[in-house]
Amino acid sequence: MEPIHHEHKKELHERVTERCTQLKTTLQRLQTDAHDAKSERARAIEGALAAVETHLSGGWEAIGATETAELARWIESSRFLFDEPAVLPAPAPVADESTKS
Repeated sequence: MEPIHHEHKKELHERVTERCTQLKTTLQRLQTDAHDAKSERARAIEGALAAVETHLSGGWEAIGATETAELARWIESSRFLFDEPAVLPAPAPVADESTKS
């Protein structure tokens, strides 16, 4: 097994953790509706979460070049499964009362 750099492994770990959180949040939202809970999208998210668990079954310490490539592909393939966070409008500027005459 070819070793990978610690910095790369740390970044990969962060990206995988973030994607898992995004997928779990979306799945939880889908499961609040009986119809959505059984949807193709919900099943795809469940499959993606199961797949990442398989990739990580040996733990992060055992992640080598092959697993790194698989996890990178997993991140890419799951990019359309989760809900994008809502973009909130920028708050209106607050007028400084001391500058008013």
